[in-house]
Amino acid sequence: MDARVAREFEVALPHELTPEQRIDLARSFSQDLADRYGAAVDFAIHSPSGETDIRNHHAHILMTTREVTSSGLGDKTQFEWRNARLLAEGLPTSHMQLRDLRQAWEHHANEHLARAGHHERIDHRSHEARGLEIAPTQHMGVHATEMQRRGMDVSRVRLEEDAARQNVQSIREKPEQVLDLVTGEKSVFDRHDVARALHRAIDDPQEFQNAFAQVMASGELVELRCEAQDRHGHATELARYSTREMIELEAGMVDRAVRMAESGGHGVEGRHVERSFAARTWLAEEQREAVRHVTGEERCAAVVGLAGAGKSTMLTSAREAWEAQGYRVHGAALAGKAAEGLEESSGIASRTLASWEYGWANGRGQLSKGDVFVIDEAGMVSSRQLARFIEETDRAGAKLVLVGDPQQLQPIQAGAAFRAVTEHIGFAELEEVRRQREGWQREASHDFARLRVSEGLSAYEGHGAIRFEETREAARGAIVAAVMRDHDAKPEASQLVLTHRRADVRELNETIRDERRERGELENERAYRTNDGERVFAIGDRFLFLENDRDLGVKNGMLGTVGAIRDGEIVVRLDGAQGPGQEAQDKGRVVTVPVAEYDKFDHGYATTIHKSQGATVDRSYVLASGGMDSHLAYVAMTRHRDGVQLHVGRDDFADMKALVTGLSHANTKETTLDYATRRGIEVEGRRMESAERLFGGEGQAIRVPDAAEREGPKESHTARLVREMREDREAAREPPLPVPTSERVSVADRIAALEARAQERVAAERTAGERAMPAPERAEVTGRDQAMGRAQESEGERPTLAQRLDALRTRDVGPTEGRNDDRPKLSVTERIEALSERVEGPREREPSQERETGAEPVRKRSIEERLAELQARQITPEERERSREQERERDRDRDRGGYER
Repeated sequence: MDARVAREFEVALPHELTPEQRIDLARSFSQDLADRYGAAVDFAIHSPSGETDIRNHHAHILMTTREVTSSGLGDKTQFEWRNARLLAEGLPTSHMQLRDLRQAWEHHANEHLARAGHHERIDHRSHEARGLEIAPTQHMGVHATEMQRRGMDVSRVRLEEDAARQNVQSIREKPEQVLDLVTGEKSVFDRHDVARALHRAIDDPQEFQNAFAQVMASGELVELRCEAQDRHGHATELARYSTREMIELEAGMVDRAVRMAESGGHGVEGRHVERSFAARTWLAEEQREAVRHVTGEERCAAVVGLAGAGKSTMLTSAREAWEAQGYRVHGAALAGKAAEGLEESSGIASRTLASWEYGWANGRGQLSKGDVFVIDEAGMVSSRQLARFIEETDRAGAKLVLVGDPQQLQPIQAGAAFRAVTEHIGFAELEEVRRQREGWQREASHDFARLRVSEGLSAYEGHGAIRFEETREAARGAIVAAVMRDHDAKPEASQLVLTHRRADVRELNETIRDERRERGELENERAYRTNDGERVFAIGDRFLFLENDRDLGVKNGMLGTVGAIRDGEIVVRLDGAQGPGQEAQDKGRVVTVPVAEYDKFDHGYATTIHKSQGATVDRSYVLASGGMDSHLAYVAMTRHRDGVQLHVGRDDFADMKALVTGLSHANTKETTLDYATRRGIEVEGRRMESAERLFGGEGQAIRVPDAAEREGPKESHTARLVREMREDREAAREPPLPVPTSERVSVADRIAALEARAQERVAAERTAGERAMPAPERAEVTGRDQAMGRAQESEGERPTLAQRLDALRTRDVGPTEGRNDDRPKLSVTERIEALSERVEGPREREPSQERETGAEPVRKRSIEERLAELQARQITPEERERSREQERERDRDRDRGGYER
């Protein structure tokens, strides 16, 4: 008989969280362990006493070594198997499983930190694995803390002191390591973020100030936006920074995505697409356009879909078309639940992003040219991770499809990669909100989706749907009264109460249920064990599914009503799914839930906003509370079909102005490309050049705002060090070149502008010479002018980039059909170059394009760059000459060593 019946895990809980939030985090991770190994898991949280380290919050988690079955403890869990058995059955070894658990803990902890509004993050990797020489801070256990408090010598204390001294020396030698820590969480940051990262490694105030000055004067630091000050010299907006490495990573990511979007070879024949449409006659036109977009020739495509716009139905149709063409379709998402949801809703076999990365690192699951790789919820993926997936699909010659909404939940780690990529490659958009029945509510949903919270709230306030009470408790009472009143008026309508805090969820569920029980609406009560403790259910109770299950045919967020209570089973009648095709199929469907096998359920009267992101109901009721932001408001105010009421306690928000201000707060992640467009940083090719152009000569540090200007006449020691280091570096700096201020224009808009100008030019030519032409020649001109329309209307499909360029070429030089032209076929980019020469005539060859014997190869420029040049040349000869002179001046400046090309 085994002497050991349980295995213990000890985890350090972030001290930034509240006691309630730490309990939620420990419960979430414990539930993950139970689900992963089928074991019984218990946890206990230990908080520090007043005399110990106030940050020493930790949890002890006990997991049985054997699986739990209906008859008791069964076989050993996989975690207890010997490695020989694990390898024989193709399972990860104990070491691999432990690493996966560390990564799972990172995900749970960071998710709870982000949900609580904190910027701090943890990383399961060691500093050595991340290439950092800074010694990590160690969590001092409760026993070591108590020994130190009693004056005893503790080896870990000595290690901490040694580590602090090593950190000071390491940062003095390589201050950019601190910037690596910061950019693990944010692509763009301010000096407060640098200070927080330093505080984790250095405790001594004097050493902290010295190290802070060294980091802020590092040559790796790039100032993206200067500090804004009022007329008194006080800072109104902090300067925003990034690093050269992060600028290059995000620029390279977008550069590669653009090249993939410009290349072809992964299209689907129209007959396969139309066949998938025929199976779903309810598809809206924008859904059909999205399917055509992702099944086009491009190797990188994106779809941005608002909440309730039908992304899953669109992907199902696209999958059928891809598979009919012979492609293998793979799916991925950041979280396991999202990956499972993608597979359930679209039929695309899916895994987590981490699982794909692990397989690739071990030579398994490699992609090939005949693959289509779909990433769902792409808005939650960080820049570093999405860059790896773009690189891998590009290397394999596969096609990448990104689907998401950049305004919903934000990435936990650095960057907003999905938004950055879609802004440069374009996207199909599903913006027709189908969930709400009233037109003004659909307009309000658009406002919330665009983070125009003030407009969205104003619409509901104007229709009397926002109610203020004196306290949050009174607001909860008003919600209960509204729920019961609406239920009496229309018993068949589905209802759901949404709130940000789990404590409010529990309170509202219990209160509404008590009201219904007192009125005799519930009968035959019975207690059941769920993953979150015991719950009592009765016939007539509302039921909320909290996990996808293929055998049951249910998804996370589905709602229903309990129709029968049996031993070990709950019979639930579903309300109906969201999609038009699913609704007719699922509405009224009866599901028998075996509670011993499926325990992820709860009462369905109230739930958190996070858990509601799959739900659709007739009426919803939202409790506003502190900690909500514009992203949560977007989800909460778009779950309903018929109506929503927003209830507010004045102890949370005093009035409408405070409510708008609180819910308008957006924790939207930034990328360096947000500032590249404003400050002239190139996306492709000349990335380091841009930093030098804007911020100084080669090898020079970036300007650090003068602390004396920020803090008035008193200059701190840190400020003085920063100022002196900055002055030393600025002494040899040349003035920065002027920064372009024009906004970025998409490729599609630029092509449209070229087409419009071409039409204007042809019209002008016709006006000048049409009257003098014989009739046959006039007909030929008219035929050329209509070539574009024929290309666009061909077979009812939107013309590709190549087709539109062909139409421009036909207009300028005449049709090529019937010619005996044996010249090699030109690429799209070569045709753009040839078209520009025909439109504008031979132009002076730029010095940067001249090639000499032994010279480096000329960098191949993207279509976007060439279109920009073509547009510039079509303005006026004077402006064109002025632009060329500026380019020659930059080249001369480069030759003088002003910046690195």
